[in-house]
Amino acid sequence: MIRLLPIAMAACLLGAAAPAALAQGDTKTLGGKTASSGKVMTREELRACMKQQADLTARKGGLEKRQASIQDERGQIQKDTDAIKAEQEALSSRKAQVDDLNKRMEAHAERVKDLNQRSADFEQAGRSGPNAERERRKMDKERQDIEKAEAVLKADREKLVGGTNDAVSKLNARVEAQQQVASDWNSRSKKLDQELQAYEADRSDWVIGCGDRRYREDDEKAILAGK
Repeated sequence: MIRLLPIAMAACLLGAAAPAALAQGDTKTLGGKTASSGKVMTREELRACMKQQADLTARKGGLEKRQASIQDERGQIQKDTDAIKAEQEALSSRKAQVDDLNKRMEAHAERVKDLNQRSADFEQAGRSGPNAERERRKMDKERQDIEKAEAVLKADREKLVGGTNDAVSKLNARVEAQQQVASDWNSRSKKLDQELQAYEADRSDWVIGCGDRRYREDDEKAILAGK
C-alpha cells in the first residue's frame, strides 16, 4: 500500500491541472489577439463589449459613407468654382470691347462738334450763291451720315452694355449661391472631422477596455444564442 500512494497523489495532481489548461485554451479576444493577459471578462462585460463593438462598426460604416459623399461634393464644388472663374474671365475680356466703343463714341462726338462749329460759322457768314449752296448740301449730307453713325453707336452700346449687365447680374447670383454651398460644405466637413476624431477616441478606449481582454467562447456562444 505504501508503494501505491505516490501514484494516487500523481493522479490527483493531474486531475487538478487539467481544468486550468482547458480554461486557457477556451479564451479569445474581441480584438483578434492570439495572446492576452489579464482578468477574463464576465459574460455581462462581454455582452456590453460586443454591443459597443457593433455600435462602433455601425458608426464606422456611416462615417465612411458620409466621408465619400463629402469628397464627391468637394469635386463638384471645385468644378462649379472653375466654371465661374472661366465666366468671370470671359466677362473681363469684354473690357476691350467697351474701350473700343468708348473710343468710337469720343471720335463721333468730335465729328459732331466740328460739324456744328462749321454750320454755325456758315450761317453767321450769311453766304449765298452756287458755292454756298453746294457747301450747305455737303454739310446736310454730312449731318445725315453722322445721324446714321450715331444710331449704330447707340445700338452697339445697348447690345454691349445691356448684355454685359445681364451677364454680370446672373454671374453675381451664381457666385453668391456658390459661396453659400461652399460655406455649408465647410461646416459639414468640419463636423464630420470632429465625429471621426470622436470615433477614433472611442475605438481606442474600446480596444483597451474590451478588444484586448480575454473572454470565454462559451459566454460568446451563449450571448449569440440570446442568453
